[in-house]
Amino acid sequence: MTDKTPCQAIIENWWQRLGTQTRGHIAGGLVLVENLREMGDELDFDVDSHKAVNSDQLRNATRSNVQSVLARFGENRLLLKEGGRTSRGLVNRLTPLLENLSLAGLEALSQEDREAEFDRMQSFLADRARDEFEAEKLSFDYSRNMASHDIIRAILDAADERGKAGEVSEYLVGAKLAVRFPDYDIRNSAASAADVQSAEQGDFQVNDSVFHVTVAPNNGHYEKCQRNISDGFRVFILVRDDMVGSTRNISNQLTSGQASVESIESFVSQNIEELSEFASSRVPQGLKGLFEKYNERVSEVETDLSLQINIPAGLES
Repeated sequence: MTDKTPCQAIIENWWQRLGTQTRGHIAGGLVLVENLREMGDELDFDVDSHKAVNSDQLRNATRSNVQSVLARFGENRLLLKEGGRTSRGLVNRLTPLLENLSLAGLEALSQEDREAEFDRMQSFLADRARDEFEAEKLSFDYSRNMASHDIIRAILDAADERGKAGEVSEYLVGAKLAVRFPDYDIRNSAASAADVQSAEQGDFQVNDSVFHVTVAPNNGHYEKCQRNISDGFRVFILVRDDMVGSTRNISNQLTSGQASVESIESFVSQNIEELSEFASSRVPQGLKGLFEKYNERVSEVETDLSLQINIPAGLES
């Protein structure tokens, strides 16, 4: 078995240390290596040299550039509709990779050997892209005796195992609102691009109520809630079940109790129960309708169709 080159070891180690691995990380890594390739003999490992002009986002992280690199390795499927610029934290996640590559001795290699190293790193990332394309839809163990709340929790747990609970939570809430309020235009955009929706009050808005959906509330969420309240909106913070207590305590302190905190599981499942008129025989049909709406909304804006839910056969009958 051939030993890995230093750059192969660096890219694989960086990938493993990410913890939560996303398509954005794949795109960012591909572009970062390509930027280094284009520098030729003038390699620059200063992170600021890899940022777009007057921005903290990665330079050259466009959809066309990402797809061009993937095509070089025989992959033509679309990785990201928005390229790699939507995540403001991407450059920070790429910084350790850049720092380790600065110690790999790339400057001392011949152009041919250096190109080979770049190819090996991008080939590794292209393989990770293929893993993403071939990932299965979210599945969960279902029985007709399960409470709708537990079904939503099972879906979020399955998503959490893939590091995608945040995206799935947002699409579930969006689907719930779209089913509950069919005459309203419920925003639907790629969850990975949510942090650049600067014109939006929150993740969703219905009349004068704003909804913030998160599995990891931080200061930024509470600051948005404070601004919403100051602007006269009613605010709802939706988090996982186990985060409700702590989130409510913090929210009460920062918003004087003016923001409502609810669990995503309860918020979504309660809608199913109401539309089913609290008749257990109608709940499966309500769940099926929700999941169909969810999958429809995901397919409208996402290239990552592994975010879709595999509807259990028990709901199809």
